[in-house]
Amino acid sequence: MAKSIRASVGKRNRANLRTKVFGPVVDARTERLAAKLQEIASQPRPQVEKPEMDVEEDNTANQDSAAKDEKMDIDVKASSTKTRKSGRVQKNKKPRNSIVFKARPAKG
Repeated sequence: MAKSIRASVGKRNRANLRTKVFGPVVDARTERLAAKLQEIASQPRPQVEKPEMDVEEDNTANQDSAAKDEKMDIDVKASSTKTRKSGRVQKNKKPRNSIVFKARPAKG
């Protein structure tokens, strides 16, 4: 833990160090960071390509709609039972040891 300074001379020395030694270091670091941020901000933003979705035509969708509905019903029922999870986190508990030792006979 740091020692406290009660004397005014110690306080004055610490204040001088703060302004004369550590102050310029902090200011220089702040200027470097500000310059780096200005450089990053001045660069153009990279454009992210959005993936195109495959859109089926209405004609093919109408023809296969009856077959897809049956498959969808089966898939939904099967997946809903498997993916049903509670909101709790399951912890893996280690099994207790099954070895039991005999009690020691009393000395006497």
